[in-house]
Amino acid sequence: TQPRLATIGVTQEDYQQFESLLKGVQKAWSDGDLGAMRQYVTPEMLSYFSEQLAENQSQGVVNKVDDVELIKGEVREAWDEGRLHYATALMHWRARDYTVRSGGNPREGEIIVGGDPQNATEASEMWTFARSPGGRWLLSAIQQI
Repeated sequence: TQPRLATIGVTQEDYQQFESLLKGVQKAWSDGDLGAMRQYVTPEMLSYFSEQLAENQSQGVVNKVDDVELIKGEVREAWDEGRLHYATALMHWRARDYTVRSGGNPREGEIIVGGDPQNATEASEMWTFARSPGGRWLLSAIQQI
């Protein structure tokens, strides 16, 4: 791995991009839409989400994450490795997170097999974002905490 060359500043605009990425990734995930997912994530993360969606599909389930709301995003470190900038943020968010038998809409008589479509729950994860200098951020890693 390359040495971390310099710490970079993270602006309010960066935080807004992180929130947009959170919402975009969760919507693409809920829709099972890898085409939409591609605009938010690195190729490695796209592969990861593709595998997870395929696993759900083979089990006949769909995980929905609706009404995503970022409660707090807190950058823990941000650095420049020359050709890429990185930022790792603690993302604390709220959403309705539930799993149904394939088809996706519990209002159409689908069976809920996990979670609660009525009540939001909170989650915290470490998300690492990457971009080329001057480019837009992409999600490059998620770490459960």
